[in-house]
Amino acid sequence: MDTTKDFRIKIAEKALSELEKLIQAVKIQKRKDYLKEIRNLQSEMQIVKYSYMQPSELLQLESFQNIVTKAKEMRQSLKNAEKDFSWKQADYWLEYLEYLPVLMERGEITKAYEAIRYFSGEIKTRQNLNKLWLCSVDCGFRMDVVTNSEEFKPGRMVVISYLPPRMFENVVSEGMFVDASLDKTGELNIEEIRKISDKLGEVESIILEVLK
Repeated sequence: MDTTKDFRIKIAEKALSELEKLIQAVKIQKRKDYLKEIRNLQSEMQIVKYSYMQPSELLQLESFQNIVTKAKEMRQSLKNAEKDFSWKQADYWLEYLEYLPVLMERGEITKAYEAIRYFSGEIKTRQNLNKLWLCSVDCGFRMDVVTNSEEFKPGRMVVISYLPPRMFENVVSEGMFVDASLDKTGELNIEEIRKISDKLGEVESIILEVLK
């Protein structure tokens, strides 16, 4: 596999780049230690990027394992930090790195939208936010999504693309609704994602924009 072009590796690289900036804003102690760790992981990521290994082989690569382990440790250590928007963004990127082994188990992929996670669930509540709507969705856990569409109402089953968090009207949106629905609660597998691929054009565009 050409790991230099794999979208999961590209997003992981972006994650470390964003974390290097976000750690400057997150209210934590030992900031220099975090920055040093992130820069070490950036070096490890270069080994992963130019490994040209198959996804199953990457799981056994020491540098890959180091990235996943350190991301998990850093995410846990940041749990006690003030949970502002910078923290929320940092947590998203660390979670992405922590979740890389499961994403790699999807095998080879060709689209950017195949490199992120999706969740299905039922809208439980909806709140008006000045021409926007804040929907709380039960995906087996709560996800908050801000939308400008009135079609997303309580009781509706929805699919959420788990994208980097965004702020609307001082409220954090944890993803974006996809124009699809599944009769399930929880995370989609790669087969389910590919079945709704015709609905993921906007997700593809957003990810490619994030990677610029």
